[in-house]
Amino acid sequence: TNRLPVLLLPSDMFASRVPDPVLQQLEDTRAGDVSVNDAFRPVSKYFDRVSRPEQLIPAALAAMRVLTDPVETGAVTLCLPQDVQAEAFDWPVEFFRRRVWRIGRPVPELAAVERVAALLRSAERPLIVAGGGVVYAEAEAELRAFAAATGIPVADTHAGKGAIEWDHLSAVGGLGSTGTTAANALAAEADVVLGIGTRYSDFTTASHTVFANPDVTFANLNVARLDAVKHSAEMLLSDAKTGLAALAKAL
Repeated sequence: TNRLPVLLLPSDMFASRVPDPVLQQLEDTRAGDVSVNDAFRPVSKYFDRVSRPEQLIPAALAAMRVLTDPVETGAVTLCLPQDVQAEAFDWPVEFFRRRVWRIGRPVPELAAVERVAALLRSAERPLIVAGGGVVYAEAEAELRAFAAATGIPVADTHAGKGAIEWDHLSAVGGLGSTGTTAANALAAEADVVLGIGTRYSDFTTASHTVFANPDVTFANLNVARLDAVKHSAEMLLSDAKTGLAALAKAL
């Protein structure tokens, strides 16, 4: 999934299996517990079927753990059988206690900041690719200030729309298959690309054709190692807001 936190609470077949089959149920000769909701399993970052009321307590906590983690987040599915929904249960008062789920801002390693800063200082035709991570981290102001201070052009992805204003002096518009002529032309000649909070989706890279310079080097500022390492990049594992602040200071 593309790390968009969404909570799905689909109704499910009866846990008692007395009404059989019901709408959510699939009749399968190989198994008796197959539900149409199982289609959510491969696209869920967390999936659970609550077959008893008390199971909802750990399931809800696990769901919130995933939904509030910027690296792990995505779709969460909690299936609720119809008969379980109607059961009475003596819920513990503690379960309804107000909780604050704090999302941390990982800071980058100083050595990694210096490596990326050195790479940018050596660049002749640098380009910034601003992804959804800039928006999720509320790092728009830091990106604007960084672009203004360095003069590096900023292209955005679909998820990164709004990361920088269209009339900012460094803004060159969207990148990739549906991108602007200016952004794609700059990407084709770029020798250093700084990706900030981007997954480099197929639309962004135009199926790996938009970065045409065979000697292009990447540096990726991302909270997720999976995305930070893409394109054999110099990794800057960090929240976009704290990472940009550290990088601006190093430059």
